[in-house]
Amino acid sequence: MASRETPRVPAGDGRDAARATVDELNRLLAAYADSPRVQHVRCRDVVPDGTNREHTGVSLEHAHGIALSMCRDGFDARHETPVVVRTSAAELFASNAWRRWVRFCDENRAATPPLLDAGDSSRALYTTLGSSHLNVALRLVETDTPSVFGADVRLGEAMRRDAALRSAAENGLKSVVLRPDTPQHHRRRVSLLLNRAALDGFVVRAEDGVAVLDDAASYLDDANKNRRGGASGGETDSRASETTVRGLSLFQSLSRTLDAEELSSLVRIKHGIDLERSQAGYADVSRTGRGDEARERERDPPERGTRIRARL
Repeated sequence: MASRETPRVPAGDGRDAARATVDELNRLLAAYADSPRVQHVRCRDVVPDGTNREHTGVSLEHAHGIALSMCRDGFDARHETPVVVRTSAAELFASNAWRRWVRFCDENRAATPPLLDAGDSSRALYTTLGSSHLNVALRLVETDTPSVFGADVRLGEAMRRDAALRSAAENGLKSVVLRPDTPQHHRRRVSLLLNRAALDGFVVRAEDGVAVLDDAASYLDDANKNRRGGASGGETDSRASETTVRGLSLFQSLSRTLDAEELSSLVRIKHGIDLERSQAGYADVSRTGRGDEARERERDPPERGTRIRARL
């Protein structure tokens, strides 16, 4: 059986805080891990947990941005490993997480995926602590939900041409699954720790569900020092020319720490989406007969080639 000890990085590397975060996260994951710890979980079987982003939920605009990136640039196999809590249908439909999700979808009915069908009440369902935006984005694509970026964006078309995207939606993503008895305060803590993954330079491995420090983060630290005239005499490493914080753009860095409302505002500014459209629940888009009246007239969607990766 493979060891689940956190691989140690030599002391004195300036990453003690990140190491402490990884150790705390691994203790929580180990304490409440389901059996098996890593399972395939489909986007159609999840809703965001009520503890996400200090209980503020998800950003619809950010999820749509990720969905658009998937469609234009292909499914990113380097996606973060989701962390979810298993629950029964009966428990989910009686939970605050479900009530909040129903209210959110009702307020944004035109641009959110269809709600879960109760169907077989014995099947396992899940709430997401990490990668909620990724799962929502997959569901937007799977259900060909109208895009907030305009009627000319057809999310569902990507399912036919991208085998990796189709597999992710239909077969599910490898996810760390926690038991239903995971306490609310520990769910909230796991969610907060996961939001620090990219900034602190760690990943949750999909093969065993263990958080480990990412060697690439050390490289990026050195590269950013070089850009600032650091230890290597000030020579800029061309591979790090686009980095800001651990290789993330300012937008990506902020997206890890903002609450859902702040993140939505940031995405609207970035992509030129009118606040009035958001406040109206994107009623200008439609699931059927998406004609010219549903087209975004003011600003083009995000440019090709810019992958948007999320964590919630």
